[in-house]
Amino acid sequence: MENLGHTNDSSTAPVSNFAIGSALLGIGILIFSFFYLFVKQKGKSTTEESDQKPNAPDHKPSQPTLIPQSKIVKPDTFKFTHPWLCASLRGHAKDVTGLDFSHNDKYLASTGRDEKVFLWQVKEFESRDHRNTQCNVELGGALNVKFSPDGRAFLINLINENIIRAYKFAKRDDGLPKDIKQVLDFSKKHEREIIAIGIASSGKFIMSASADTKIIIWDTKGEVLSSLETHQGHLNHASVSPCGRFFGSSGFTPDARFFEVCFDKTTGNFKEVRKAFDLKGHNASVLYFSLNKDSTRAATLSKDKTWKLYNTDVDYVHKQDAKCLYTGTFDKINMIKTGLIALSPDALSCVIAIDSNLYFYNLGGTEKICEQEIVDVHSESICSMIFDSTGKYLATAGDRQIRIFYNVANLKAMIDELSEKSKVTKQLSLKERIDEQIMDAREQLNKILNRTQ
Repeated sequence: MENLGHTNDSSTAPVSNFAIGSALLGIGILIFSFFYLFVKQKGKSTTEESDQKPNAPDHKPSQPTLIPQSKIVKPDTFKFTHPWLCASLRGHAKDVTGLDFSHNDKYLASTGRDEKVFLWQVKEFESRDHRNTQCNVELGGALNVKFSPDGRAFLINLINENIIRAYKFAKRDDGLPKDIKQVLDFSKKHEREIIAIGIASSGKFIMSASADTKIIIWDTKGEVLSSLETHQGHLNHASVSPCGRFFGSSGFTPDARFFEVCFDKTTGNFKEVRKAFDLKGHNASVLYFSLNKDSTRAATLSKDKTWKLYNTDVDYVHKQDAKCLYTGTFDKINMIKTGLIALSPDALSCVIAIDSNLYFYNLGGTEKICEQEIVDVHSESICSMIFDSTGKYLATAGDRQIRIFYNVANLKAMIDELSEKSKVTKQLSLKERIDEQIMDAREQLNKILNRTQ
């Protein structure tokens, strides 16, 4: 029994040691496994948290790719409609700064801060498609544009370079301009920025004006003929008269001053610049002025919240002053900081731009009636406004689009004036011609007012 007992004790001892060792090994493996999984899970969680902070699609949308500021193009979302609107011309990528109609009314030129000049065909204003021809200019773009009298060339003044540049162009069989080429750079003579340029309809001289009241008269080859200071504090506006004889300026002082550019009648050579007449009567700075086609009428707009109409058909050589015919007021407007005024070629209507609003006036009767106030024409303040040579269209700029309006106020003024003539005319044949003109004007008016946008 003791042997058996001894045998039994001896045989079971190794089994117990093996079991204990296996158990210890299993426990160690289990502990190691738990430790490994814990460390791995923690590392994974930390990695996921780190990854999710900048790019967590389940929590926050990914950030858009940034585009360099120079290449960002603001979407053209500003919408405008009006019964008097003929067309909106779209093409410029940045704000339009200047407009001009050619003397033959075939083209409208526009300049902008997108460093381009666009030439548009007037005959396509009433069409759906508005084709254009473009040309690139220097960095910074151009502020103003003016056509030559023959309609085959134009001038611009470069914003950064502060000089005048001339271009010529040809035209295709369908009338669209082509082959726009730079032909001349004028020498730099202005120290301050050029605010206005102009070309005489006679083709005899070119004008440039800077904000410091300096005005330079050039010949068509870019040579300086004369230079003068207007002594008006600073200039708001300057332009060459439509008749091609005068140029005028307005600025800090409460007047607009006009000068005649004289040439020798025999040789045609430049002679002198002499004072012509002033437009007086305002109590504050004159912001803008405009003359009709033959320069016998003028209109001004002032910071004193008034606009005036003048008779400029005067004997200025013998010191006869221009006569104020009418004064209109803007009592509802608190302050006029910037504004424009455009007088129609026949002086039967005028349009005033204040901020982004337009005011169309009928000048036919004794009382000058505001036929239409059109608000929010552009998304920004109107910076350029001009009639074509017939007074049919008014073009405006105040953002990237160009608005073309029918001059309905002029048609109404024409009807009123012709109706008065018809009443007093006794000659039958003349009366019949006047009545035909009235009928034609009324048909044009009805066609405009009944057209669909």
